[in-house]
Formats: sequence, C-alpha cells, structure tokens
Amino acid sequence: MTKAWRSNAFRLQALAIFIAAIAMTTMLVLRNSVDDRFNQRTAVALGGDLVLEGTRFPEPAQRNALEAMPHTESVNFASVLIHEEQFLLASVRAVSQSFPLYGQIQVSDDRFSSPYDETSGPQPGNIWLAGQALDRLKMQVGQTITLGEKAFLIERVIVQEPDQQSGFYSMNPRAMISLQDLDDTGVLGAGSRYRHNLLVAAEEQERERLEQALAATLRPDQEVETVVNTELRERGPIQQLFLWSQLAIMLVVLLCAAAIFLTARHRARQQQTLCAVMKTVGANQHQIAKRLLGADALALFIPALAGVLIASMLGAFIATRLDSNAPFQWQAVLQGLTGPVILWLGFAAPTLWQQLSLSPLSLLRGADDIGSRLPMLIALATPIPLALLLTGSFTTLWPLLLLTCAIAIGLPVLLWPLIMLIDSLLRSAPLPARLAFRRLSRRKTTTLPLLAALIISLSVLSISMHAGRQLLSDWQSTLPEQAPNYFVINLFDEDLEGFEHWLDQHNSDAQPLYPVVRARLTSINGESVRDAVTKEEDRAERALNRDLSLTESNTLPDSNLVSEGRMANQPGEVTVESKLADSLGLKVGDEVTFTGSAMPITATVTGLREVDWESFAPNFYFMFAEGTLSSQDRTWITSFYLPEDRAAELSQLVGQFPQVSLLDVNAILSSLQDIIAQASQAAFMVGALLMAAALLVLSAAILTTADQLRRDNSLLTTLGAETPLLRKTAALQAFFMTGGAALLATLIHSLALWPLGERLFDGRLPFSLWQALPWLLPLLLTLTVAFLPPMKSREQARQ
Repeated sequence: MTKAWRSNAFRLQALAIFIAAIAMTTMLVLRNSVDDRFNQRTAVALGGDLVLEGTRFPEPAQRNALEAMPHTESVNFASVLIHEEQFLLASVRAVSQSFPLYGQIQVSDDRFSSPYDETSGPQPGNIWLAGQALDRLKMQVGQTITLGEKAFLIERVIVQEPDQQSGFYSMNPRAMISLQDLDDTGVLGAGSRYRHNLLVAAEEQERERLEQALAATLRPDQEVETVVNTELRERGPIQQLFLWSQLAIMLVVLLCAAAIFLTARHRARQQQTLCAVMKTVGANQHQIAKRLLGADALALFIPALAGVLIASMLGAFIATRLDSNAPFQWQAVLQGLTGPVILWLGFAAPTLWQQLSLSPLSLLRGADDIGSRLPMLIALATPIPLALLLTGSFTTLWPLLLLTCAIAIGLPVLLWPLIMLIDSLLRSAPLPARLAFRRLSRRKTTTLPLLAALIISLSVLSISMHAGRQLLSDWQSTLPEQAPNYFVINLFDEDLEGFEHWLDQHNSDAQPLYPVVRARLTSINGESVRDAVTKEEDRAERALNRDLSLTESNTLPDSNLVSEGRMANQPGEVTVESKLADSLGLKVGDEVTFTGSAMPITATVTGLREVDWESFAPNFYFMFAEGTLSSQDRTWITSFYLPEDRAAELSQLVGQFPQVSLLDVNAILSSLQDIIAQASQAAFMVGALLMAAALLVLSAAILTTADQLRRDNSLLTTLGAETPLLRKTAALQAFFMTGGAALLATLIHSLALWPLGERLFDGRLPFSLWQALPWLLPLLLTLTVAFLPPMKSREQARQ
C-alpha cells in the first residue's frame, strides 16, 4: 500500500478523492441542517409550522386535534381607534398569551426610541400601536385610546412582527391587544369580517399527521398552510443559494472525477509490467485484481476517510452557525464515504481492470488499448448516481447531467471527425503545426479522454463562477448601499412640494413619487371578470377579491422590465405585471375596466412587465399612462433612504405631514443583508474548492501527456530536430488541445445559459466576461510550454 504513494498519478488521485469527499460530505451533512434552518425561517414568517386559517373560529373537534401541541391563536380584523374626536381605521390583531410561537415582536418604548425584542404580546388592558398610528392620532405612549367599548392603555410601539407579511400599499396602521380583551370590546358580532388563525408548532411527522387529520374537517372558508406548502418558500434568495450550492458541489465532484479518469490511465501503464509478470508466473485474475486494484483501493480509503471526517466537523460547525435544531446526520457521513467509492469505481477502476484482459506480451509492449471506449462510457454514466446521492432526484441537476450526455454523444460524433478534418487541412501547414496536430490526431485513446476532461473542467468552472457571481450580483443589486428603508403612504397633492423640500433638507435619496388609486377589476374585453377568468390560480383569486393599487407613469421603473409589447404612453393605455396577466389570461391588445371612486377606468393593455418585487421600491400590478387616472381620488407613495442613526429626524416629517403612513423596513433589510453575507462566504468556499479541483485536472492532463511527449521529443532529436522546433511543436500541441477545449467549453457555457437561468434566475442567464475564463488555460499553458526547455527522456537526461 505504501508503494502506491510513490506514484505521482496515485497522489493526484488521492488528492481528488480527498477534495470530492470534503465537498460531497459537507453538502450531505448540511442538507438537513439547511432545510431545517429554512423551515425555521419560514415558520417565523408564517407564525407556526402549521396554520389553520378561517373566517370564523375553528370547530371544537379541530381545536381538540391541535391544542395538544404547542400553539397560539390570533384574530385579525379592521376596526376604528378613537381618541377624543379623532378616528383611525386600524388593522387590529388580538393574540393569546403564547403569541408568538417563533421569533420575537420588536417594540420600542417611544415612537423613535431604540427597538428591543418581546417574547409575548400585550397584557390584558394594554394595547400596542404601530408608529404611524401614533403619528396619525398625535398620541404618545402612556395615553389612553378606545377600541369598541373598551379603553386601553398605550404601552408599547410596534416596530416589527415576526409573521408580518401584508403588502405595503394597503396596510392600515397596526394595533395589537390581548385575546382576553376581545369580547370586552364588542367589535365582533354576527356577520363581522375577521380572520382567525390557529398556529401550531410541530415536528415534521406530527405536522403531516395533523394536516391529514384536518383535511377531512375543513369548512369552505378554512385552509391549512404549512412550512412546506406555503408560498413563502419561494420567496427570497435562500432557495436559490442552496440550489446553486448543490450545482457547484456537483461541479467540484465532476472536476475531481476528470482528474481521476486522466490519472487512472497513467496509473494503469505504471502497473503493466507487474501485471504481465504476475500473469506469466500463473497468477489468476482474482489474485492480480487483489494485488493491483485492491492495493490502490485500500490506500485511497485513507484520503477518503480524512475528507469525510473534516467535512463532518465543518458541517457541524456550519450547522451551529445556522442555529439549526436538526440532529447530526450520521447517515449523511456514510453517504459521503460512498461518494468517493462511486468516483473510483466509475472513473478509475474500469481502466485499471482492462489490463487484466490483455496478454503478457501486449502488456510488456505497452499496449495502447488501456482507457478505450468502455471506461469512457462507464465514466459518462457515473454522474447519474452521484447526482442521486447529492440531491435525491434529477430535478435540480438536470442541466448539468444534460451537458454530460451532450459531451458523451458529441465526442464520437463530432470531435473525432473534426480532428481528422483539421489534420487533413494542415498538410500544407508549417512543420511545427503539422507535427503538433499529428500527435493529437494519431492517438485518439489519449486525445479524446483528455479533451473530454478539459472540456468538462473548463465549462463547469466558468459556468459555476458565472452563475455564482451573477446570483450574488442580483441579490446585491436589490440591496444597494442606500436601499430605501422607509415607505411613505397617503401623501396628498398639496403635500408633494413640501415633502420633496424635506427630502432635500435631509439629504435623503428617494424613489420616484407615484400616484395611487384604489379600484377593483370588473371586466375584461367587455365581459364580466368572473366569466372572463377561467384559471383557478391564487394570484388571480386575490386580484379579483380586493381593490388593487393602480398608478400611472410613462417611465418604466428600474425594478421593471417590459417582456412583451411596449410601455403605456397615451391616456387609456396600461401595462400589466406578467405573472398576474398570465393568471388572468390577459394579453397585449385586451381591454380592462376598473371601478374606482369616480367614473370607471377603461384602458387597453399595451405591454407586460416583469417586476422585481424584492427591489424595495414601489411596484404595481397595473401601470397606466399619465392622464388616465386624473379624474380619480388619489394619494401618493414613494420610498426613501435615511440612516438608522438619524431616525429621530422623522418626527419632523410626521409633524409636518400628520396624515402620512410611515413604514419602517429596516428589519427586513437587515435580514436580507445577513443572507447576502452568508451567501458571499458560501460562494468563496465553493469557489476555492472549484479552483483546487480545476488545478487537479490541469495537473492530471500534464502528467498524462508527459511520458508520450518525452518519447516524441526523443524520436525527433534522433532525426535531427533542434530545440526551437521542439519548443514550437510542444507549444502548438498545448494550444491546439487546450484551445479546442476552451472553444467547446465556451460553446457549452453559452448553451447552458438558458436552462441554468431558468433554474436559478427565473429567466435567461445574461452573457458575461466569465465566458472567456476557459481561454486563460490555453494562453497560460502555451506561453509556459514555449519558454520551458523541451522534455527529455530518462536516457537523454542521464547523458
């Protein structure tokens, strides 16, 4: 076993096994931890692991089924807060003493004082109000306010609720009371409109059992939402981050596989003499396989085990940083050890095994049959079980597997005839070019595996770096250094000049001002909207059951992109958010009618827009051309940035415009910035693994061709070739091989932009300078070979 470590080829294999073991085991160990952490975040945003929601209180049997688990409940309704002769419509939440199940409520002791966390809601007799409610009523903490038939003491200011999900534009000022006070207020009676939520904390098995038990008891007004089926799972970059990490780890493993495949042929040649001798003295195949393959397999178990142990410790550390409650996955450790075994069996063992079928004479002559078609086919099929091991399905990694299959088909069908064609065209080329390309065209068993490995290495490296950097760039572009952290709602026409003056005085960067008109979609192409819309989609249902916020502008917002048609620029024209248009069945040229505060609003759809809802800028489903909404009652909305340490200056704004609603989104911004920071660290770690794997492939490629290059140079020297010719020939050979690989890798990268863009970015991945990354290899390697002394054989070196 110790003799194996004397071989450079074996040492490269061991290093590739070690890196692959670290990459795969880390991903497998963290898979449950990341999913658990994602469920935790989702549960905080949702309010529980399972939520039973309805327009009436749950049935006794439903309560009995859920109350055995940790739970809380809330009742949400709109009501009027009264102070002296002032009235304010508010969104009120009555919560039980155990609220919230997850997370904390951020509150402050005064309107602009520092926030802190509370682990339970208000006590009976107290009320907590959002800052804008105090602003509108011109009240302070410590005063008394009336809700229905009960007076409450204003005790705290609500800054952020853990499950706050409502939109910015329709949000009334918020209030929170104890559920014990709800009956005393008398605000809810027969026919009252409210939403009751029963929120439950449950592990996966209990959650599934409760969901099944509730399914048969649900009333028409009820629904069950869990951390698994909620739409919140599709929001934000966390899902994209984990998907990209899986793709990147698979790329690392494939690069390591390419290095193993290349060095296996070199390792097989080193063992040819020993194999021939054992055959000559009468050893059977079992004995030879045990001596040759068994020794390598046993020696490679050491780096594989070391990689798994290091990855396990790294995974446990990261899981701790993630605050995951998931138990350590010993099964994942065993699967991590299985990965290197699959790598060696798929990319090294077939090549080593092939020499067992050769005669002793063929082995002593240095037969060139090692590493032919069968090992290549086995190697191309091996990524399938590796993908299954990493993800449990083909869904997330199908673009990469598709590229692997394309290479398997493309090499025999396209590459070899292409090489022969170029060889015939170079017959009249200068001698160095002819010699260099002839070395490649005459040795297909060496050229094709090496070319395939380089193509895979360069394409996956450039694709991964492109996708990873684009992912981080997209997230960071939504959160620039001075992303808007305050929204202002309910500005009136007469307030605009004074508001813009206040922004100038405080050096605040603001988004454009947009007029907001509340109206309901009533008809499409003259037909009642209920009859016109046939798709049963949640997005369409929500759009039809409430008033929408409409605006007008002839300028496309920075966070929007026209995907079809054009921007509306004449009165009576409108553009629609593309996903809503799809759910409503709208297309360019359709006519839509809204019922607003004044006369109906009718407009023709001129374009569809893709909207970035995470841009922290005002966004709308319907944007009309300027002049279309001039007859409607309207207010204005915008967002702006103000450093947190200057939050006290907002009191001047509220004092000058007491009717505005001021929404603070600093807590949301802080959470997303933490996610981006974690993503940057993950990208750096994966990038380091990718670079190490790519260097392995390059080293394996050089090692594979070194012996053959020495023999070629010896023959040319014997025939009278001088050093300049040897240098030119070696440099051109390196350029033809690596340049061809770079060209094909660039083509593969370009073809992969669409499927990867669809999986990671909900659209096409844009062109980037990262596509030129493969060309660094031919440039650097060609220059290096051109200036190095030619490789000499061992006999020449001794002389």
